[in-house]
Amino acid sequence: MAFYPVTDGVTTFLPPPDGYVVDFDNPQQQRALDHYLIFGILGPLALICLVQRIYTKHFITGSLKIDDGMVASVVMQSVQIWSVSIGGLCHHAWEMPIEVFEKHMLSSYIVAPIFITCNGLSKTSLLTFYLQISPQKWFRITIWATIIMVASYTTTIAMLLLFGCKPIRASWDPYAFATGKCVNAAVMYIAIAVANIVSDVILFIIPIPTIVRLKMPLVQKVGAGVMFGIGSVTVATSIIRMIYLPSLLGASDIPWTAAPANVWSFVEVNLFIICGSMPTFRKFLKRFAPRLMGSSGHSRPSKYSDYDASQRRLNRQQRTEYAQFDIVEMDNLSDHSKQVKDTRM
Repeated sequence: MAFYPVTDGVTTFLPPPDGYVVDFDNPQQQRALDHYLIFGILGPLALICLVQRIYTKHFITGSLKIDDGMVASVVMQSVQIWSVSIGGLCHHAWEMPIEVFEKHMLSSYIVAPIFITCNGLSKTSLLTFYLQISPQKWFRITIWATIIMVASYTTTIAMLLLFGCKPIRASWDPYAFATGKCVNAAVMYIAIAVANIVSDVILFIIPIPTIVRLKMPLVQKVGAGVMFGIGSVTVATSIIRMIYLPSLLGASDIPWTAAPANVWSFVEVNLFIICGSMPTFRKFLKRFAPRLMGSSGHSRPSKYSDYDASQRRLNRQQRTEYAQFDIVEMDNLSDHSKQVKDTRM
């Protein structure tokens, strides 16, 4: 069994540096306020967006799917906030009891696989929608290749984070660190950041050639491009977070060193929810505030024949089977895609 230093009668994971005055009642903090502000401001906003998304997809469009399980991201934040509140994350390892250090490590063990899984799930959901916008072989091959890539790295990294230590308890139990063997968690976090950046860039680029070739007004093309790339807002947070992650390599004061990178993880996970929920706002507002959308809330006569109308309804039903971004603007994009297909046939 490992033996750890004792300071003022309290066992800690690390001894304090020479000359450092330990204060367990008022320990030094790094970026703790940032965590609380993001949780207090972005957190409720993300939760409201998520509730709106689930309500719209369940009661209005009837297309609630497994990708709406991003609610697990909210759980992730709650676990990390708990770690901050008990004096774990954002504090020095030598200024917290070893029991608190263990709780911090356990919270990180729980949160990391949830983070990468929710990330991969949201991207896979968007990619499955991409399959509906073009029948071109090269396009569909690219989409499936990207789906396989995202699913592969998500599963691999999540499994390594969960089962990367022998025994598994060595992932969080400081008394098992000495005898346990683990993969380098910092390397895994860097791998997650790199994978996020690469997949976000691919998600933004893939639909651009198809959108450019569509015969539709420029404004609609720009709108569609922004819509497809809205989920890639998180690429900026991934880049910023990756700048901080190398400091974790070889670090022993993990709760303190990980704090800056974790701030951006907080921002990113909230953006997952907010960006993923934005496209359903149009249908939500059309139901509850039609005047804001320039609609009276009543149906208007269709300029299409009954046959065309039924085909459009069928297309929408098929599309919502996969659509993460189930919004009215997609009808225009789908119609233009169909016109291109019919012209080439």
